[in-house]
Amino acid sequence: MFQASPTTPVRRTLARKVFLATVPVVALVVLLTQLAIGLQRHDQQWAALEARATQVARLTAEAVSRPLWTLDRPIFESQLRAIERDPAFLGARILDEDGKAVFEHGDPSFETDALRARADIPDPTSAGTLGRVEVVLSTAELSRSLWRETVIGVSAFAVLLLGFLGTLDVALRRLVARPLSVLLDAMGRVERKRWETVAWASDDEIGRVTAAFNRMVDGLRSGDEARRLLDELTAAHAELERANAQVLESIRYARRLQDGLMPAPGALDGAMAGIALLWEPLQVVSGDYCWFERLPDGRCVVALVDCTGHGVPGAFMTLVVASALDRILHDQNETAPARVLDLLDAMVRERLRQDRPDDRAGGSDDGADAAICVWDPAAKTLRYAGASIPLLVVTPGGVSEIRPTRASLGYRSLRPRTAFAEVTLSVEPGTTFHLATDGVVGLMGGTPARQFGRTRLHAVLAGLPGLEPAEQIARVRDTLDAYRDAEARRDDITLVAFRPV
Repeated sequence: MFQASPTTPVRRTLARKVFLATVPVVALVVLLTQLAIGLQRHDQQWAALEARATQVARLTAEAVSRPLWTLDRPIFESQLRAIERDPAFLGARILDEDGKAVFEHGDPSFETDALRARADIPDPTSAGTLGRVEVVLSTAELSRSLWRETVIGVSAFAVLLLGFLGTLDVALRRLVARPLSVLLDAMGRVERKRWETVAWASDDEIGRVTAAFNRMVDGLRSGDEARRLLDELTAAHAELERANAQVLESIRYARRLQDGLMPAPGALDGAMAGIALLWEPLQVVSGDYCWFERLPDGRCVVALVDCTGHGVPGAFMTLVVASALDRILHDQNETAPARVLDLLDAMVRERLRQDRPDDRAGGSDDGADAAICVWDPAAKTLRYAGASIPLLVVTPGGVSEIRPTRASLGYRSLRPRTAFAEVTLSVEPGTTFHLATDGVVGLMGGTPARQFGRTRLHAVLAGLPGLEPAEQIARVRDTLDAYRDAEARRDDITLVAFRPV
């Protein structure tokens, strides 16, 4: 409810406005109605009195006709005096033909508050008249009756008006003012963003307004909740963006570190006629790792490792493998491919704590596939050993595959192998060798989607024997991109091509 302050003019309430708008109209209508009823009753009573006076005068005229003709005074005088028994009687008289009074009774000379009725006295012997009778009746009773009815009407009007006003006030307060006050209070709460509905139900206009208000509040509440959630999501998104930027910056820095671990382009110059690398991480960093090194005795080592996973986890695994491979080649001076794989398997298990049967909670179940090639320029031979990564040999005569040992490095769930198989190949001039991780043959594409597969890879390489390794890598990359089309990649892709001198 509104409260007036000392400096604020008092606002008219709805009940007062309705009162001021209806009371004058109701009062005028009731007063006019009572006045019309009173005037009608007065006219009816006047007409009845007039008819009675006329009837009395006519009957009296007929009664005194013969006694007056015979000049029987006692009889017509008694007839005239009999009229005084009428409660409204004031006076009566008999006039002759000349209008002179023959006999008077009472006071027939009243001019106000009186009703005068006349009737001709018929001549019993002819069609003429002997004179006339005048009867005067009082209208005071009519005036008193009119006054009484006026008082009763005004009193009834006052009672009716008071009852109407009381009923109107109660009805307005209960049915209009109170729900509107509740709505105003609710609107004030809505302005303060307190989304409270109104518990008021009715089938009239105010009920429909209340229902519409409640729907509006529900909509505002939902919109406010949505805005609040949107603000929270926006803030969270901004925080995630900042965190993501930091993570991406860290990963990009890790990419620079991983790039530093990858072989330099000219690492095997002079010992190789050509060497090329296709290295495409699925994410910023990769779980695939390459190693090119020329040993002091002139031999060359080419290694390819496909670690578990991709992205950051796979990149961490490449650090473990790179560290272990460096230790094997330099600290232990081991260059036999099969022995390198054996030692690499043991070191991976050791560094991932997979060699402790009682430490099931601390160790991981990760590992890697790998291939080690050692090129001896003096002997023109290539020694190869593989753990699930084959060696592809491309010559003008076609493509052949040297199968690897069906095993992997590490993995707690796999039993460690005692040795890996090793193959020594005599290298003919122009022969190109390829090592590929499973991201190449496992690339999804085509319609329906299926893996690229070893058969397609062999077919592509079979058409490239005369090209340089870099050109062969470029052709394979273009073929893979065309095959994949819009299909999403699912793994790192690494392909090494080298051609010994």
